[in-house]
Amino acid sequence: MNEAHAILLNEVRYAERLCQRTARFYRHIQAVGTFATVAGGSAALSALAQGVPPWVSLAGAAAFTVFGAAMVAVRPADKAAANEADMRRYTKLRTEGRTMDADTLRQALDKAREGDAAEVESLRDVAYNDLLRETGWEHQQIPLSLRQRALALIA
Repeated sequence: MNEAHAILLNEVRYAERLCQRTARFYRHIQAVGTFATVAGGSAALSALAQGVPPWVSLAGAAAFTVFGAAMVAVRPADKAAANEADMRRYTKLRTEGRTMDADTLRQALDKAREGDAAEVESLRDVAYNDLLRETGWEHQQIPLSLRQRALALIA
């Protein structure tokens, strides 16, 4: 395997990690949003019970409305599924790419990128650092901002 081929395989691995991190991020957003929507709906129903302060029901109704609307508008589960499909495509390409020559692998990688789902830009450096850790180049990692470190914990 020549250097160009190894670089292309690392590009495939990077794309795979980025899709994985993005899918995981959206799955966690979906879980939090669903929990908040259910909890908000339950609090809104507390208006039917005696002895519950009205602000609890009002806060629950507001949470239910906001998180419910966000889940419909953002559709994190759909975005996670799209990124998981991309990740599987890159995983397959990484496996098949070991036996391809560099030109064929470049063409396959370019074709795979055509249908990519949108990623979370802030996760690019996180995924790149994942790749560096996997390949033993930890000393080359990119320093992450506070926002990126927080996203890395979520994703």
